[in-house]
Amino acid sequence: MNLLNSGNINTLVVGGLFMGVLFIISFVRNSEAKRLRRRLGEGNIVLSGYNVHFYGVESEEGKPLRSMGALALSGEGLFYRARYSKRELFITGIQITSITATDDFKGKNMYGNIVAINFINEKGEKDRAAFRIPYPERWSKALNQLFLSS
Repeated sequence: MNLLNSGNINTLVVGGLFMGVLFIISFVRNSEAKRLRRRLGEGNIVLSGYNVHFYGVESEEGKPLRSMGALALSGEGLFYRARYSKRELFITGIQITSITATDDFKGKNMYGNIVAINFINEKGEKDRAAFRIPYPERWSKALNQLFLSS
């Protein structure tokens, strides 16, 4: 039995490509997890999400961003870090005023529900950050339990 005959070569190539994609995905997710743990501390992360789309904050000029990265919730607040750029956002727990689901941000239709975090920015003004998060109910429940149930 020859493993390298024409029928098996195609299977080996497709299998190798599949394993390569899985390796890349796990490497990227692991590096994002390390970055979050380094920033927030080991064991301080209550909830984390990867492949989160960040659309920016309303106080920034221009159209909504298209940034993708990792989002983490800790006892201190909410932290977002973009996957490839140096964009970061940290909202402390006492700054967060509410969490809502909406389909528009900065006057643009977002073509589906996004999660909007309403908070008070450094200038003392009301502001809003928008995310598309996997399992938004879980995030809403955790945010309400940690910071909004007073």
